[in-house]
Amino acid sequence: MKKLIFYLTIFCLLILNFKTSRTIVLENLITENILEKSLSNNKIGYYLGSFDPIHKGHENVIQNILDQKLCDYVLVYPAWGGDNFKNRTDVKIRLKMLFAIFENHKHVIVTKLKPLKLQENLINLKTEYIGIIGSDLALYGAKDEKTREEFMSGKKITKDFKKHTYGCIIALPVKSFIVAIRSGDNIKNLDNKIGTRNILAIVETNFPDISSTIIRNFVKEDKNLDIYINNKIIEVINNYNLYKN
Repeated sequence: MKKLIFYLTIFCLLILNFKTSRTIVLENLITENILEKSLSNNKIGYYLGSFDPIHKGHENVIQNILDQKLCDYVLVYPAWGGDNFKNRTDVKIRLKMLFAIFENHKHVIVTKLKPLKLQENLINLKTEYIGIIGSDLALYGAKDEKTREEFMSGKKITKDFKKHTYGCIIALPVKSFIVAIRSGDNIKNLDNKIGTRNILAIVETNFPDISSTIIRNFVKEDKNLDIYINNKIIEVINNYNLYKN
């Protein structure tokens, strides 16, 4: 009997560890009615980007933020297209990349929710949102007051932008920012602020010279990608024959 109890205990612990070691999928929290209980009273980093593809620089930024306890969780959210600036890979494929890369990371949040649904489910939680942006975006946003104030403001998303890049940009209200420094960028002139909101911290990455644009060019040139992107992402790129043309 004692042996049976012992093995059952070990089994339960293994199952519990398996469940808690996996990434947080917002849809699961909503379906299980534990969204508020799980995320309220936490600091959540809102990391918005094209992630086309996601690379080790992105991963390194997220891990550094979590290691420094600047955020309790990081929500990694791909821009949903619909703007005049970038011709992005289908968001469904970019989501496959995110789900694959973070499938066992218990402090990363992923979701397939469109911007409007994301806002509707998260905006009223008792949660502190912190914007995570690259230094290039911080410098760009500093140029225009309207852009600064609308960026990650929580402004209500209209139906026109429910699956649009602008919807992603305004979806969640952030109180402060974490800036990831890119090679060659200097943000001293921002005086630790983006508009009226503080820059909480500046984080560095082991890959300051890499970008998704450079990765796409490397794919075209058949260069070795192992240094810059995870093997799971290479597999998605090969399966969908991305970035070759």
